[in-house]
Amino acid sequence: MDAPQSSAAASCADFRLGEWLVQPSLGRISGVEGVVHLRPLLMELLLLLVRNPGRLVTKEEINRTLWGRRFLAESALTRLMAELRKNLGDDIESPRFIETIPKRGYRMIAAVSPERGEAPAPSIAVLPFADMAPGEGQEYFCDGLAEDLTNALTHLRGLRVIARTSAFAFKGKGVDVREIGRQLNVSAVLEGGVQRSADRLRVTVQLIDAADGCHLWSDRFDGVAGDVFAIQDEIAKAVVGALKLELLGADESRLLKRHTEDPEAYDLYLRGQYIFAKRTSEACAKALLCFERALERAPGYALASAALASCYCVSGFLGWLAPHTVFPKAKAAAQRALSADPTLAEAHAALGLAAWAYDWDWVEAETRFLRAEELSPSCALAHLNYATALATWARYDEALAKIEHAWALDPLSLVPQATAGWILLEARRYDEAIERCLKTLELDPDFSLANFHLGHAYYVIGRYREALNPLERAAPALPMSLGMLGCTWGKLGRRDKAEAILRQLERRSADRYITPLAFAFVYAGLEDTDAVLDWYEKAFDARDGIVTTFGVDPGLDWLRAEPRFQALLQRLHLPHQ
Repeated sequence: MDAPQSSAAASCADFRLGEWLVQPSLGRISGVEGVVHLRPLLMELLLLLVRNPGRLVTKEEINRTLWGRRFLAESALTRLMAELRKNLGDDIESPRFIETIPKRGYRMIAAVSPERGEAPAPSIAVLPFADMAPGEGQEYFCDGLAEDLTNALTHLRGLRVIARTSAFAFKGKGVDVREIGRQLNVSAVLEGGVQRSADRLRVTVQLIDAADGCHLWSDRFDGVAGDVFAIQDEIAKAVVGALKLELLGADESRLLKRHTEDPEAYDLYLRGQYIFAKRTSEACAKALLCFERALERAPGYALASAALASCYCVSGFLGWLAPHTVFPKAKAAAQRALSADPTLAEAHAALGLAAWAYDWDWVEAETRFLRAEELSPSCALAHLNYATALATWARYDEALAKIEHAWALDPLSLVPQATAGWILLEARRYDEAIERCLKTLELDPDFSLANFHLGHAYYVIGRYREALNPLERAAPALPMSLGMLGCTWGKLGRRDKAEAILRQLERRSADRYITPLAFAFVYAGLEDTDAVLDWYEKAFDARDGIVTTFGVDPGLDWLRAEPRFQALLQRLHLPHQ
């Protein structure tokens, strides 16, 4: 999969377009009237036209270039072009920048010239470090060192850092570094190897120019195993120097921040992060144990507290554990982390998710998300969570712009792509939602989140038989999907199958938490409105995170006239109501 063009914009040099100074790396255009910020998809479209000055760029070419890597459908192209023209101050009747060729496409007619100024902002991907002693069970340690370095670099302003998910997608595949640079649209790639014995540690690192594959810098760091923190500091400072970044006092403090001096606690934290990255209910349970053990050894370990909070939040939001059980624990862990380090973006992001999904405190949630972004601009997860919340507040354009940003930071991750499909569904742009989910599933047909959103979209527009397959694929990982599968069978007149799923949910709930929404979905298919509302009330009482979507979910439009449902929505105090 090609990386989003919005990532390419970050490495594109500034240029002049008529009276405008276009700065793709900053996502903005500047003129006599001031500065205008363009959302990533608009900048992507503008760059496509500018790269072909005076030439007709057909609608088919635009769709071919942008469509597969974005949620742009042809039906949206007119709106997108109108927005771009408005930002440029252009007039469709008397164009100075973009000329429309009826039924065919568009042409850039303004003068384009290079701007002699600052170089493009640097960007980097930190690949997983190779285990130089395979078979010793050190993979988690090697991955953890690379991930820790990634997290440290995200705090540096002026440096775009690709998220772990996308950088680690190349693990063990032997892909040429120039191809990695092209797919991730970065100017540099950092790779290395780790050799750890009982009491010795060696880390070799090299920084490579992603354009030509040439080494920019390399070094070897040796020490005793307990020197891992000092070695990390040396590597981080060396990378900053090799990238020729100016390191200010606050940046240096965040870059070299040590959250524990206990090597064993750090080792447990790395194990937990390695397991948590698998994002399954079983993995989350094991990761929680690692983080808790790390905190037993080092109670003030802020990073472990923040990771514990994130793990609790994910388990509660996805319905793997009861929200009343885990979200209070998540908030307490995040607050402990901030007591030790108020600048820890991961802890602010966890508190934002808890405020949104559990407390229904919209002002607090938005404040926390914005603070996390401010502290760590390259934190894709903060942008992703914020985009999800924005959609539930019916701020769809902002949500789409935010999810594009998350995608640009993590271009090979499937989560922002599937989330884009869900946002489009909530915005009632059904064709685009379905197309985006299908594009995501081309990359991984078994990805549960995309299958669930695709099945949901088909259900909403009444294409019940098409909803069955994706819902069946998502059901093993998501109880909500099993409930919606039962609902769909009910709509198809198969009460026997719907009731069988209801019994299956009842059996499962005997020894684990099952979201009340799964039961409500099945009763919706059985057209038992009172039972649906009974279970929705239970979901609200349980503070199930998904109820935050009720204000915008088109699948619930049939209930909006019901007084009991209206009373439930009032409990949310949604800002757009």
